[in-house]
Amino acid sequence: MDEIHKKYNYDESMNPNNPFLFHITISMLGLSNQEKINKAKQIFTDNEQTIKNYLKNVSIRLKGLGCFQNRLNQQNKYYKRGPYEDLNIIYLNVDETPLLPVSDFIIRQFLQAEIFDSDDLKSMNLIMDQQSKMFRAEKFHITLFRLKDCKINFQQLFDEYKNFEFGEAPIQYFDISTRWQYDKDKFYQPLARIIVN
Repeated sequence: MDEIHKKYNYDESMNPNNPFLFHITISMLGLSNQEKINKAKQIFTDNEQTIKNYLKNVSIRLKGLGCFQNRLNQQNKYYKRGPYEDLNIIYLNVDETPLLPVSDFIIRQFLQAEIFDSDDLKSMNLIMDQQSKMFRAEKFHITLFRLKDCKINFQQLFDEYKNFEFGEAPIQYFDISTRWQYDKDKFYQPLARIIVN
């Protein structure tokens, strides 16, 4: 992150993510009431050992950078842009292979408990992986930068880092996390937590 920031002269349109908040999202839940919160917490309690078994001794391979572009609206849908222009997120690629089984398992548990239904999947960026037939996040990633009104073309950055091997990282926790609330370690305050390793 420091190297990227220096490369682009600390451009103010590039907001670095707080490293204390690095995480991989399996699913956004939208727990809109206490009943759904209680159901989700109970699913964690009932399935703690299964989730631990899925993730025991699993390390996540981090390879290359990726990006999300801003969505085009009706006014700018014919706007011509390169693949590394008009970005809103630059992220670290996460190898999805070891995450697919636990992702599929927990999403099916939530569907069965009616915390959300199949009609909600698209709005929650969840898809059915066509090869494995497992439910999964559209893209497993770790956000590095959020960009707002950024005019930079990042072609050079992605030419250099698109396939760069950053190494591996262990999974420490499996959480149901709150947004905008933080614990003593400056991480998202968990509603429920399974300590994996």
